[in-house]
Amino acid sequence: MFLIRLSARRCRSTRFRAGGLVLAGWLGLVTLAQGAETNRPPAEVVIPKSVFVSEGDVGKDPFFPNSTRTKRRAPEDPVKKPVQQDLSQLLVLKGITGPPEKRIALINNLPFAKDEEGEVKAGNGKVKIRVLEIGEKSVTVSIAGTVAPKELLLQETLLPINK
Repeated sequence: MFLIRLSARRCRSTRFRAGGLVLAGWLGLVTLAQGAETNRPPAEVVIPKSVFVSEGDVGKDPFFPNSTRTKRRAPEDPVKKPVQQDLSQLLVLKGITGPPEKRIALINNLPFAKDEEGEVKAGNGKVKIRVLEIGEKSVTVSIAGTVAPKELLLQETLLPINK
């Protein structure tokens, strides 16, 4: 009885070994077959493009339902030209220093010598100016985009008080 069990065990173990070898062989063949296909470049995947059409008044923004940015606006009048702002009114002479032959003027917090040019902040933009002459209490500047030079006077509140 002991011998029968032992021989049955040997039979089973040989079957398992044979089955395992067959399984390993199949796995090897499958891997080799897949390896041969990798030399070919992969097929290109075509990703479809999404197209969104907004008609303006149709629908609303789910994240900003009260937004008016999708509403149609009236076309702007092409005849209407923007109003040119007089930028010379925004230039302020804050001070004059130095000897008469080498004076420096402070215009909108930027120092300028005679015949020097530069950009000065004025309002929401910048203005290109050139200092033509620096006097005792005034400065003559040429503003880009204008024909005539402009004289900037030193403000009375900025002058030294003589008592």
